[in-house]
Amino acid sequence: MPEFRIDVARDIAACAATVPLQEETWSGDVVVPPQLMLAVVHNGGFVALGYAPEDPQPAAFVFGFLGIYDFHFRHHSHMLAVREPYRGSGLAQQLKEAQRDHCLDQGIEVVGWTMDPLEARNARFNFGKLGAFTRTYHRDFYGAMPDKLNQGLPSDRIYVEWPIGHDRTYKRLRGENTAPALEDAEREGVGYLLRAEGDRPGAVGQIGPAHLLVEIPRAFQELKARDPKLALAWRTVARDAFERAFGAGYAAVEFLRSADGRCAYLLVPQPKRGVAGAQGQGPLGTK
Repeated sequence: MPEFRIDVARDIAACAATVPLQEETWSGDVVVPPQLMLAVVHNGGFVALGYAPEDPQPAAFVFGFLGIYDFHFRHHSHMLAVREPYRGSGLAQQLKEAQRDHCLDQGIEVVGWTMDPLEARNARFNFGKLGAFTRTYHRDFYGAMPDKLNQGLPSDRIYVEWPIGHDRTYKRLRGENTAPALEDAEREGVGYLLRAEGDRPGAVGQIGPAHLLVEIPRAFQELKARDPKLALAWRTVARDAFERAFGAGYAAVEFLRSADGRCAYLLVPQPKRGVAGAQGQGPLGTK
Protein backbone atom coordinates (compact mmCIF):
# COMPACT_ATOMS: atom_id res chain seq x y z
CA MET A 1 0.00 0.00 0.00
CA PRO A 2 1.39 3.46 -0.86
CA GLU A 3 2.68 5.68 1.93
CA PHE A 4 0.24 8.56 1.83
CA ARG A 5 0.79 11.98 3.37
CA ILE A 6 -2.13 13.77 5.02
CA ASP A 7 -1.90 17.58 5.01
CA VAL A 8 -4.39 19.63 7.03
CA ALA A 9 -5.42 22.73 5.06
CA ARG A 10 -4.70 26.07 6.72
CA ASP A 11 -4.51 28.55 3.79
CA ILE A 12 -6.26 29.43 0.55
CA ALA A 13 -3.78 27.51 -1.62
CA ALA A 14 -4.57 24.25 0.16
CA CYS A 15 -8.32 24.85 -0.07
CA ALA A 16 -8.02 25.73 -3.77
CA ALA A 17 -6.19 22.44 -4.39
CA THR A 18 -9.48 20.61 -3.71
CA VAL A 19 -11.27 22.25 -6.66
CA PRO A 20 -9.91 20.06 -9.50
CA LEU A 21 -10.76 16.95 -7.52
CA GLN A 22 -14.26 18.27 -6.81
CA GLU A 23 -14.76 18.92 -10.53
CA GLU A 24 -13.42 15.49 -11.47
CA THR A 25 -15.70 13.73 -8.99
CA TRP A 26 -18.98 15.62 -9.25
CA SER A 27 -18.53 18.23 -12.03
CA GLY A 28 -18.25 21.98 -11.74
CA ASP A 29 -21.91 22.40 -10.80
CA VAL A 30 -21.39 21.49 -7.13
CA VAL A 31 -17.97 22.96 -6.33
CA VAL A 32 -17.55 24.42 -2.84
CA PRO A 33 -15.55 27.67 -3.28
CA PRO A 34 -12.11 27.56 -1.65
CA GLN A 35 -12.79 30.92 0.03
CA LEU A 36 -15.74 29.37 1.85
CA MET A 37 -13.65 26.34 2.80
CA LEU A 38 -11.00 28.61 4.27
CA ALA A 39 -13.58 30.49 6.33
CA VAL A 40 -14.86 27.15 7.65
CA VAL A 41 -11.32 25.99 8.49
CA HIS A 42 -10.74 29.15 10.55
CA ASN A 43 -13.98 28.60 12.46
CA GLY A 44 -13.63 25.05 13.71
CA GLY A 45 -14.14 23.12 10.46
CA PHE A 46 -11.75 20.74 8.78
CA VAL A 47 -10.15 20.29 5.37
CA ALA A 48 -7.39 17.76 4.74
CA LEU A 49 -5.71 16.55 1.56
CA GLY A 50 -4.10 13.19 0.90
CA TYR A 51 -1.00 12.91 -1.29
CA ALA A 52 0.59 9.85 -2.84
CA PRO A 53 4.38 9.58 -3.23
CA GLU A 54 5.87 11.45 -6.19
CA ASP A 55 2.49 12.94 -7.19
CA PRO A 56 2.16 16.72 -6.65
CA GLN A 57 -1.62 16.66 -7.17
CA PRO A 58 -3.85 15.70 -4.23
CA ALA A 59 -5.11 12.15 -4.46
CA ALA A 60 -8.04 12.84 -2.12
CA PHE A 61 -9.58 15.35 0.26
CA VAL A 62 -12.16 15.58 3.05
CA PHE A 63 -14.16 18.64 4.10
CA GLY A 64 -16.44 19.16 7.10
CA PHE A 65 -17.77 21.80 9.45
CA LEU A 66 -19.23 22.28 12.91
CA GLY A 67 -22.95 21.90 13.40
CA ILE A 68 -25.67 21.27 15.99
CA TYR A 69 -27.87 18.17 15.93
CA ASP A 70 -30.40 17.20 18.62
CA PHE A 71 -29.12 20.15 20.72
CA HIS A 72 -25.55 18.84 20.72
CA PHE A 73 -22.48 19.94 18.79
CA ARG A 74 -21.38 17.53 16.12
CA HIS A 75 -19.22 17.65 13.00
CA HIS A 76 -20.85 17.42 9.57
CA SER A 77 -18.59 15.78 6.98
CA HIS A 78 -19.79 17.35 3.74
CA MET A 79 -17.36 15.98 1.13
CA LEU A 80 -14.94 13.10 0.71
CA ALA A 81 -13.42 12.39 -2.70
CA VAL A 82 -10.65 10.04 -3.84
CA ARG A 83 -9.15 9.95 -7.33
CA GLU A 84 -9.85 6.70 -9.19
CA PRO A 85 -6.32 5.20 -9.01
CA TYR A 86 -6.35 5.47 -5.20
CA ARG A 87 -9.82 4.14 -4.41
CA GLY A 88 -9.65 1.09 -2.22
CA SER A 89 -6.10 1.95 -1.17
CA GLY A 90 -6.86 2.91 2.43
CA LEU A 91 -6.44 6.63 1.77
CA ALA A 92 -10.10 7.44 2.45
CA GLN A 93 -9.86 5.78 5.85
CA GLN A 94 -6.71 7.75 6.69
CA LEU A 95 -8.52 10.99 5.88
CA LYS A 96 -11.50 9.98 8.04
CA GLU A 97 -9.16 9.11 10.90
CA ALA A 98 -7.53 12.55 10.63
CA GLN A 99 -10.99 14.11 10.69
CA ARG A 100 -11.92 11.98 13.71
CA ASP A 101 -8.80 13.11 15.61
CA HIS A 102 -9.61 16.76 14.86
CA CYS A 103 -13.13 16.30 16.22
CA LEU A 104 -12.06 14.41 19.34
CA ASP A 105 -9.64 17.26 20.12
CA GLN A 106 -12.67 19.58 20.06
CA GLY A 107 -14.62 17.32 22.42
CA ILE A 108 -17.01 16.21 19.66
CA GLU A 109 -18.14 12.58 19.79
CA VAL A 110 -20.24 12.16 16.64
CA VAL A 111 -19.54 12.93 12.97
CA GLY A 112 -22.50 12.91 10.59
CA TRP A 113 -22.97 13.04 6.82
CA THR A 114 -25.43 12.13 4.09
CA MET A 115 -25.06 9.38 1.51
CA ASP A 116 -27.09 7.78 -1.25
CA PRO A 117 -28.41 4.53 0.30
CA LEU A 118 -28.16 2.73 -3.07
CA GLU A 119 -24.40 3.23 -3.46
CA ALA A 120 -22.96 -0.10 -2.30
CA ARG A 121 -19.33 1.03 -2.48
CA ASN A 122 -19.98 3.92 -0.10
CA ALA A 123 -22.07 1.73 2.19
CA ARG A 124 -19.26 -0.83 2.48
CA PHE A 125 -16.89 1.94 3.52
CA ASN A 126 -19.19 3.83 5.90
CA PHE A 127 -20.68 0.83 7.66
CA GLY A 128 -18.06 -1.86 7.10
CA LYS A 129 -14.81 0.09 7.51
CA LEU A 130 -15.85 2.95 9.80
CA GLY A 131 -18.59 1.37 11.90
CA ALA A 132 -21.28 4.01 11.27
CA PHE A 133 -25.06 3.58 11.44
CA THR A 134 -28.19 5.33 10.18
CA ARG A 135 -31.74 5.78 11.37
CA THR A 136 -32.87 8.76 9.25
CA TYR A 137 -34.07 8.93 5.64
CA HIS A 138 -34.52 12.12 3.59
CA ARG A 139 -36.47 12.20 0.34
CA ASP A 140 -34.92 14.22 -2.50
CA PHE A 141 -32.68 15.93 0.09
CA TYR A 142 -30.69 18.16 -2.27
CA GLY A 143 -33.35 18.52 -4.95
CA ALA A 144 -32.40 18.05 -8.60
CA MET A 145 -28.64 17.56 -8.93
CA PRO A 146 -27.03 18.04 -12.35
CA ASP A 147 -23.71 16.33 -11.61
CA LYS A 148 -22.73 13.05 -13.26
CA LEU A 149 -23.27 10.91 -10.15
CA ASN A 150 -26.76 12.14 -9.27
CA GLN A 151 -28.50 13.51 -12.34
CA GLY A 152 -31.81 12.05 -13.39
CA LEU A 153 -32.98 10.71 -10.02
CA PRO A 154 -34.40 12.12 -6.78
CA SER A 155 -31.48 12.87 -4.46
CA ASP A 156 -32.68 10.64 -1.59
CA ARG A 157 -30.19 10.37 1.27
CA ILE A 158 -29.69 8.57 4.54
CA TYR A 159 -28.12 10.49 7.40
CA VAL A 160 -25.07 8.56 8.59
CA GLU A 161 -23.90 8.87 12.20
CA TRP A 162 -20.36 7.90 13.17
CA PRO A 163 -19.72 7.57 16.93
CA ILE A 164 -16.01 8.36 16.81
CA GLY A 165 -15.31 7.80 20.50
CA HIS A 166 -17.01 4.41 20.67
CA ASP A 167 -14.89 1.30 21.31
CA ARG A 168 -16.57 -0.50 18.42
CA THR A 169 -15.39 2.27 16.08
CA TYR A 170 -11.76 1.87 17.16
CA LYS A 171 -11.94 -1.88 16.70
CA ARG A 172 -13.56 -1.52 13.28
CA LEU A 173 -10.85 0.91 12.11
CA ARG A 174 -8.14 -1.49 13.28
CA GLY A 175 -9.79 -4.41 11.51
CA GLU A 176 -10.46 -6.21 14.81
CA ASN A 177 -14.24 -6.09 14.38
CA THR A 178 -15.66 -7.01 10.98
CA ALA A 179 -19.14 -7.42 9.56
CA PRO A 180 -20.42 -10.98 9.08
CA ALA A 181 -21.16 -12.33 5.63
CA LEU A 182 -24.65 -12.01 4.19
CA GLU A 183 -24.89 -15.81 4.06
CA ASP A 184 -24.33 -15.92 7.83
CA ALA A 185 -27.31 -13.62 8.43
CA GLU A 186 -29.45 -15.71 6.08
CA ARG A 187 -28.46 -18.95 7.85
CA GLU A 188 -29.46 -17.38 11.17
CA GLY A 189 -32.91 -16.72 9.78
CA VAL A 190 -32.73 -12.95 9.35
CA GLY A 191 -35.59 -12.03 7.02
CA TYR A 192 -35.63 -9.64 4.08
CA LEU A 193 -37.70 -6.50 4.20
CA LEU A 194 -36.55 -5.90 0.62
CA ARG A 195 -34.97 -8.53 -1.61
CA ALA A 196 -33.96 -8.37 -5.26
CA GLU A 197 -35.70 -10.48 -7.87
CA GLY A 198 -32.98 -10.78 -10.47
CA ASP A 199 -31.87 -7.21 -11.07
CA ARG A 200 -35.25 -5.77 -10.04
CA PRO A 201 -36.44 -4.88 -6.54
CA GLY A 202 -39.02 -7.19 -5.05
CA ALA A 203 -42.02 -6.13 -2.98
CA VAL A 204 -41.42 -4.60 0.45
CA GLY A 205 -42.24 -7.14 3.15
CA GLN A 206 -43.61 -6.85 6.64
CA ILE A 207 -41.85 -5.23 9.59
CA GLY A 208 -41.20 -7.88 12.25
CA PRO A 209 -39.80 -7.79 15.78
CA ALA A 210 -36.42 -9.20 14.76
CA HIS A 211 -33.50 -8.07 12.60
CA LEU A 212 -34.16 -7.25 8.93
CA LEU A 213 -32.23 -7.13 5.65
CA VAL A 214 -32.64 -4.51 2.91
CA GLU A 215 -30.93 -5.53 -0.33
CA ILE A 216 -29.65 -2.95 -2.83
CA PRO A 217 -28.03 -3.23 -6.29
CA ARG A 218 -24.39 -4.28 -6.49
CA ALA A 219 -23.38 -1.41 -8.79
CA PHE A 220 -26.00 1.32 -8.86
CA GLN A 221 -24.18 3.69 -11.23
CA GLU A 222 -23.81 0.92 -13.82
CA LEU A 223 -27.47 0.00 -13.44
CA LYS A 224 -28.53 3.65 -13.83
CA ALA A 225 -26.49 4.03 -17.02
CA ARG A 226 -27.96 0.81 -18.44
CA ASP A 227 -31.60 1.25 -17.37
CA PRO A 228 -32.68 4.60 -15.85
CA LYS A 229 -36.25 3.36 -15.32
CA LEU A 230 -35.02 0.40 -13.32
CA ALA A 231 -32.79 2.71 -11.26
CA LEU A 232 -35.84 4.86 -10.46
CA ALA A 233 -37.75 1.73 -9.44
CA TRP A 234 -34.98 0.84 -7.01
CA ARG A 235 -35.02 4.38 -5.62
CA THR A 236 -38.78 4.25 -5.04
CA VAL A 237 -38.96 0.78 -3.51
CA ALA A 238 -35.87 1.21 -1.31
CA ARG A 239 -37.28 4.52 -0.09
CA ASP A 240 -40.44 2.72 1.00
CA ALA A 241 -38.47 0.01 2.79
CA PHE A 242 -36.19 2.37 4.69
CA GLU A 243 -38.95 4.77 5.67
CA ARG A 244 -41.11 1.95 6.99
CA ALA A 245 -38.26 0.45 8.98
CA PHE A 246 -36.97 3.72 10.42
CA GLY A 247 -40.54 4.75 11.23
CA ALA A 248 -40.92 1.51 13.18
CA GLY A 249 -37.81 2.26 15.24
CA TYR A 250 -35.15 0.34 13.32
CA ALA A 251 -31.61 1.48 12.49
CA ALA A 252 -29.21 0.17 9.85
CA VAL A 253 -25.98 -0.83 11.61
CA GLU A 254 -24.12 -3.07 9.14
CA PHE A 255 -23.67 -3.63 5.42
CA LEU A 256 -23.31 -7.28 4.52
CA ARG A 257 -21.98 -8.92 1.35
CA SER A 258 -22.21 -12.46 0.00
CA ALA A 259 -19.64 -14.48 -1.89
CA ASP A 260 -21.59 -13.98 -5.13
CA GLY A 261 -21.68 -10.18 -4.76
CA ARG A 262 -25.14 -9.63 -3.31
CA CYS A 263 -25.28 -6.92 -0.64
CA ALA A 264 -27.76 -5.75 1.98
CA TYR A 265 -28.08 -3.50 4.99
CA LEU A 266 -28.69 -5.16 8.36
CA LEU A 267 -31.34 -3.33 10.37
CA VAL A 268 -31.94 -3.81 14.09
CA PRO A 269 -34.55 -2.43 16.51
CA GLN A 270 -33.31 0.59 18.44
CA PRO A 271 -33.60 0.70 22.23
CA LYS A 272 -36.99 2.02 23.28
CA ARG A 273 -37.01 5.48 24.81
CA GLY A 274 -38.16 5.39 28.39
CA VAL A 275 -36.48 2.05 29.08
CA ALA A 276 -33.90 2.34 31.87
CA GLY A 277 -30.52 3.21 30.43
CA ALA A 278 -31.87 3.67 26.90
CA GLN A 279 -32.95 7.31 26.98
CA GLY A 280 -30.98 9.21 24.36
CA GLN A 281 -29.02 6.13 23.30
CA GLY A 282 -28.41 5.19 19.67
CA PRO A 283 -28.48 1.63 18.32
CA LEU A 284 -24.76 1.20 19.08
CA GLY A 285 -25.04 2.53 22.62
CA THR A 286 -23.98 6.03 21.58
CA LYS A 287 -25.32 9.36 22.66
